[in-house]
Amino acid sequence: MALKPYLIALDLDGTLLTSQKTIDRSTAAYLRKLSKDHYLVLASGRPYRSLIKYYDQLQLKTPLVCYNGAFVTYPHHPERKDTAFEFPQEVVKAIYRDVGLEILDNIMCETNHDIWLLQEEHGLADFFWHDNMRMNYGPLDQTLFENPMTMIIKSKERNDKADQIIRDAVAKHPGLSVRFWGDSVYSEIYYSHISKGSALQKLLDEFHLPLSQFIAFGDAENDREMLSLSPHSFAMKNSVESIKKVAKNVTRFDNDHHGIREELMQFFKED
Repeated sequence: MALKPYLIALDLDGTLLTSQKTIDRSTAAYLRKLSKDHYLVLASGRPYRSLIKYYDQLQLKTPLVCYNGAFVTYPHHPERKDTAFEFPQEVVKAIYRDVGLEILDNIMCETNHDIWLLQEEHGLADFFWHDNMRMNYGPLDQTLFENPMTMIIKSKERNDKADQIIRDAVAKHPGLSVRFWGDSVYSEIYYSHISKGSALQKLLDEFHLPLSQFIAFGDAENDREMLSLSPHSFAMKNSVESIKKVAKNVTRFDNDHHGIREELMQFFKED
């Protein structure tokens, strides 16, 4: 075990979680052991409510990075103030109107207690674990009256024209960018200066750790900033190719075959 503590940031889907959305038992046991000497932090695009069961499974006491860094919370330290970045509802409505229903199949926004959708859709709602949430359906310019922390667009089809219309609608608002989810019909609006990387840099400062003591694992475009920041970054073997080019290392095994555990054991020189 290394004598100096590291901040170890782990993405979930495609990284820590297997394809069955579980944490491998041997990996979980090893991470619980590691967390006694290091700062193990879950950093995901997921909301708090769909992260907390994994956080508790690993018996963590560290901050939890949600919504790709837009919400950082301290589950075991209620005296600590959460950090939250919200989209002004007027901006969300303007993007919704500018993209238009010819392009939009659905759109999803949420806070920690409400979800807004144009229409019911199990694919989107299930992904964000809508249990115990208030569901609001209908045109956003008529239903949205709070500032949400997420804005996800589902296009009717993925093509250059649709992508450009979305980019143009977002570009009207300084500080906002759009991230397309691979080749899928989904895209995500986000603050350009907010990312997993920016959230984790603040945690490094909070823990008084140098950048040299930062390890990060990820597999997708929303992991780009934290993998670029970390001098010990690992793209999963199952990562998209663009992310393998960003990370300093690629794991020898994928998320279904102990990819994280094997690399951390080697890093800390454990048998």
